[in-house]
Amino acid sequence: MTILSRPASLAARIADALRADIAAGRFAAGARLPAEAALGETFGVSRPIVREAIAQLKADGLLVTRKGSGAYVSDMPGGQVWRMAPELQGGPTPAQLFELRMVVECACAEMAALRRTEEDLQAIRAALAAMREHAKDFTSAAAADVAFHHAIAQAAHNPCFTGLTDFVGQHMLAARQTAWENAARFRGGSQGADSEHTVLVEAIAAGNASAARQAARRHLGAAAKRMGLTLS
Repeated sequence: MTILSRPASLAARIADALRADIAAGRFAAGARLPAEAALGETFGVSRPIVREAIAQLKADGLLVTRKGSGAYVSDMPGGQVWRMAPELQGGPTPAQLFELRMVVECACAEMAALRRTEEDLQAIRAALAAMREHAKDFTSAAAADVAFHHAIAQAAHNPCFTGLTDFVGQHMLAARQTAWENAARFRGGSQGADSEHTVLVEAIAAGNASAARQAARRHLGAAAKRMGLTLS
């Protein structure tokens, strides 16, 4: 059993410790966890804190609870929800998140070019129009930017990519707003981003997978600079 070294964010730290124990095979699929009182004694915390940690792992799909019996490792101990720790707690930096975004969204653009429907194109173009309409409202423009890339992920017709795109997009929403603010300071304002988005839409509409991937990569590379990120 993993022992906590410090009591900061107790419920989250206990959840992480139990998650590590499950991942290491100390608790196999279907295994019953020790009772709340025993876990509380092990970690040196109260039962309500243990209960909160178990609730988090249950929400993530790692545990299931049975009334009057306790908590058990689920049949899918890898979980169904992906959580990332904050950067200060060892989580990814903005640049690392953006690297993930670049890999995923370039693949989405390529697949969208091959699989998109007319309905998909309408959604992509509607989000592009919203970005243009709200270009000077940085919060709204950033939200429309998220919707634009969500629509492209949807056009790839693979829910795994849609979910991952949305997950990273929400984590980078504040950075996207910063990018729109930074773009406004340059000559031409948001025209650079608009041009990049337009080229990407045209490549997807034309069904040109290679051009779509290249357009996505060029756009994301420029977006990283507008966010003040340096990628290796």
